[in-house]
This record gives sequence, C-alpha cells and structure tokens, in this order.
Amino acid sequence: MKLKKLFYLAIAAFSFTLFVGLASQQPAMAKSATTPTSLRGAWHRTTTKSRYVMIIKKHSMTGWRYSKTLHKVVNKGYVKPSQLYVQKTKQGFYNIGLKQSDAIQTLKAGRYKGQKVLIEHLGFFDKTGTQQLWFRGK
Repeated sequence: MKLKKLFYLAIAAFSFTLFVGLASQQPAMAKSATTPTSLRGAWHRTTTKSRYVMIIKKHSMTGWRYSKTLHKVVNKGYVKPSQLYVQKTKQGFYNIGLKQSDAIQTLKAGRYKGQKVLIEHLGFFDKTGTQQLWFRGK
C-alpha cells in the first residue's frame, strides 16, 4: 500500500513539474531589427516613367512604384518587423531588406548639394558598383 502511494505521489510530482515547465515557456519571439535613425523617413526617386517611394520606419519598411504612364501604383511591398533585416557593412552602408532573402538594399545617409539624401549602392563594392540617390519627402 505504501509503495502504491509513493508511486502515485512520484507521478503527480513529475506531472506537476512537467506541466509548470511547459506552461512557463513562452514562444520564441524573433527580435525585430532596428533601422538607424539617419535612414528613417520617407524617401523618393523619380525617373522618366516612374516615381519610387520608400518609407523606412524603426522596425518596418514600405515601398511602392507609381507608374506615370498608367497613372496608378503598380508595385507595393511591405516588410514586417519580424521579417526586417538590418546589417552594417565595412564601407559604412546598411543592408536593409527581407531576412533570409536576397531582396536587400544597400543604403547610406549623405548629402548632395546641401540636401539630405539616401545613397543606394548598386552592384558590388568594387569598380563595377554604381550609386543612385533617394531624396527626402513623398
């Protein structure tokens, strides 16, 4: 009889510790990346056929392309806080985009003719790379 009570007590204690251990665990939350304050804001770039807009917030990013020939927004994208990837490069640029993807832009804050601009580096960091400018505002 004593052995039976001891067995039930051991099972109850094991079940209780297992229940408390599983109940106290929280789901693993992915730490969202934070963009530098120098890159945050609304930025635009205009070509002859389109106007590109990019809005960078603390933990998210939105971008779209307005077609001048169709007179409407054609491409629109949103990067959620859980998907945002931010990493600083050796050259002082920031790689910003989707985690685990090649959809990344290489950006750096700078000045052009006294205006604050966002410099986007295209290509590789050797002689083949070019840059384009994003201006402040919508």
